[in-house]
Amino acid sequence: MIDPLTDLRDARARQDLLAVSVEARRLIEAAPQLGSQWGDVASLALEVGDETGALLAAERLTEASPNYQQSWLWLVSALSGLGRHQRALEVLETLIAQAPNDPALQRRAGRTLLSLGRTNLAALSFRRAISLDRFDVMAWEGLSECVTFEAGSAELAALEEMRIQNSETMSSTQRGVLAYTLAKAYRDVGEDAVAAMRVAEGASFCLADTAFDTGRHEESVKALIASYEPNFVDQHEEAGVIDGRPVLLIAPPCAGADWLSQVLAADADAGALMRNNGLFWLNATPLGDQTLSEISAAIEAGWGRNVLGDVAKRYLSQVEEALGQPASRIIDPSSLSEMAAGAFGVCLPAARMVRIFRDPRDLAWSIYKTRFRKARHWTYHPDDIARVLACHNRLCEHWESLFPERILTIRYEDILSDPQAAAREVAAFVGVDADAAASEAWLRSEALNADPAGVHAEAGDRFEPLSAALERAGLI
Repeated sequence: MIDPLTDLRDARARQDLLAVSVEARRLIEAAPQLGSQWGDVASLALEVGDETGALLAAERLTEASPNYQQSWLWLVSALSGLGRHQRALEVLETLIAQAPNDPALQRRAGRTLLSLGRTNLAALSFRRAISLDRFDVMAWEGLSECVTFEAGSAELAALEEMRIQNSETMSSTQRGVLAYTLAKAYRDVGEDAVAAMRVAEGASFCLADTAFDTGRHEESVKALIASYEPNFVDQHEEAGVIDGRPVLLIAPPCAGADWLSQVLAADADAGALMRNNGLFWLNATPLGDQTLSEISAAIEAGWGRNVLGDVAKRYLSQVEEALGQPASRIIDPSSLSEMAAGAFGVCLPAARMVRIFRDPRDLAWSIYKTRFRKARHWTYHPDDIARVLACHNRLCEHWESLFPERILTIRYEDILSDPQAAAREVAAFVGVDADAAASEAWLRSEALNADPAGVHAEAGDRFEPLSAALERAGLI
């Protein structure tokens, strides 16, 4: 018997992201009797960044195995990936009603409530998870995002007790999560020196369980810059799709991309994708690693078809699926944006881009003191942070030189000093309602207080390794 998942698994083995998405969609359309194997389809679709495909597969899974909790958890993951947190919460509430003493379900509900901005309810869910498993460091991490710790509190004491007495039974990642959680707690009580010490400790633990090839990343950046040069852009820009709706936000972590995305999407006719989306990167897979030879080969292999236009059309189609409704402006804050901006600019020659620049000292410390829950493996070592940020700046400067009329650069510090004025400036540039954006900026202005200008000063002596790394990278 032929395995219906053979082509899907072969595409995964080749690391062909787009082929995985295409094969997953073919299976969904054909609707074979896969039973629990729909979970494999959902998993692979999520892995390559096709959240809509994952959602469709997860829905098939819940139909095939409705009594299997994991079926519904796949559905929750897909819904969360698309930002449909209310529906994800409803699924979780049904599961919790069936298993009220499952700490993992309580923790996931807390995370979903936090995404919905229901901080107090999220704290209740995280505390419920902790009451069921007091060593659930992920629940403690979630709780730390909901509350302000107080000196001498029972919760701070419980965290310290866990660090001292249970470290031997924890993985490096768990110890890292605990250290970052303690760092946040000590910042809350004003003990910045202790907090900075815990940050360094947490980073070292997380680094032990991750790997990032910074040298390979630098080579990729060099190749992108060499590939997208003025003659290439001039030659191929007309091959793209003339669609002025997409707006690419180019920003490193901790530079306000999520905030600005939500502000711009306040326009009733606009829509914003999730920060963790990789839809353009997924659909640009035919361009390979985007070296000039690979792009040229893809164009020649098109046998008369417009490969660059196809990339744009597939992207726009999947964006519309992800948003679930038409949008006059599509705000895309993808964390892969600086790597994708060259292809984005060529494939969508009417689209605009906004770059957010932040003081490298504040940026580096903000990144270092943050425990990223997904795939930021370069953020746990000072030299990796400095070298990746240097690559980011080199790429952005190159894109600014290639697309000077289509990129607006705004400083994060300007957003902090006058959020409404910054929102109006960006809104006017990208073509969304400036009044709506300014109003939303005012409503969300307090969120910026969590990452202020001059934040690197809280690191004290612990900033020295980062300072030295930034100097070596030529950033300060």
